[in-house]
Amino acid sequence: MPRRIPFYDLTLSLATRRAVERTLKSGWITTGPAVAEFEREVGDLLGIRNTAAVSSATAGLVLALRAVGVKRGDEVITTPFSFVAGAEAILNLGAIPVFADIDPATLTVDPSAAEKRITKRTAAILAVDIAGYPCDYRRLRPLAKARRIPLVSDSAHALGAHLDGKSIPHWTDVSVYSFHATKNLTCGEGGMVVSEDKDLADRVRLWSKHAMTANAYERKRSDQWSYDVTEVGFKANMSDILASVGLGELKSFAGNQIRREQLAMRYLSNLRVAEDLITIPRLRRGYHHAWHLMIVRLNLSSLDISRNEVIDKMGRRGIGCSVHYRPIHTLAFYRRSGLKAVRLPESERAGESVLSLPLYPGLRLSDVDRISDVLISVCLSHAR
Repeated sequence: MPRRIPFYDLTLSLATRRAVERTLKSGWITTGPAVAEFEREVGDLLGIRNTAAVSSATAGLVLALRAVGVKRGDEVITTPFSFVAGAEAILNLGAIPVFADIDPATLTVDPSAAEKRITKRTAAILAVDIAGYPCDYRRLRPLAKARRIPLVSDSAHALGAHLDGKSIPHWTDVSVYSFHATKNLTCGEGGMVVSEDKDLADRVRLWSKHAMTANAYERKRSDQWSYDVTEVGFKANMSDILASVGLGELKSFAGNQIRREQLAMRYLSNLRVAEDLITIPRLRRGYHHAWHLMIVRLNLSSLDISRNEVIDKMGRRGIGCSVHYRPIHTLAFYRRSGLKAVRLPESERAGESVLSLPLYPGLRLSDVDRISDVLISVCLSHAR
């Protein structure tokens, strides 16, 4: 029997183990020098100095939206085709998610659809970079500026992505990255809020530590116990242990990104022969994909099998697959909330047809060939 290929697999580097060991030996494991170093190194990677490490990208989204002025009763335009974190962040501020449909070619929010959802109550646009592919910021940025609406990006998938040679935060008012276990750069858990606006990043950092003027490490280093609390804060600080995982993994990040792109290009080459049954990602000029996920779409009108049945057949042949995403407005809570105020046909079609294939640095090119062959075989055997 051929070996099973899991949808995702993680191998931490020796550099990561050594970085964590150094932090453990230091006697300081919560927010401290490792977090500050991690913030600087991620900032260098993105070409932006203003970074604030947080406990998760979801917490980062709450704080980023608060920092740009979103408050109770406001509306935030976002995409339904995403992980639920963005909608959760909006709701946790007492604001209202307003869903705009997607561009079926990129699976990211359609700027034209977003523009149609703008009202007097719109306080922000929350764009989501899907699979590592940047949103259409060439259109979203001028749209937001013309309406004086802050543009926030959920770039959880997009560390390493850029548009016209610039990382995502150069196109937005603020961007949020994730370092969850499955991401291209992992801390195990954690996130980063990044902005060209220093005051904004500083506010997020302050709020993330209960709005205390000095955290525990700062008080220890100054040998002063005194602190104040200047406003309502939040508990969202990153620990030095998590930051040390990120610092170790940063050493192999560039090489891992090259590997991800090699694997992705192999998929595209292999699957191109079955494009009448399987739609593969299209790369537009100026867009650099981070290849967090390999999402393809099954052309269900040409098949007599559902996407879920394809996943089941792939699993029986030893290949793990997944789905990114089930549209948010189709989930039980959001159906009950009545947030689907308009038709979202492209998101709904995508939710039924997308299929995520394994993509991680430990994958072999021969694994990609086998995955491609099995997927093509399954689809051909069920072609109408």
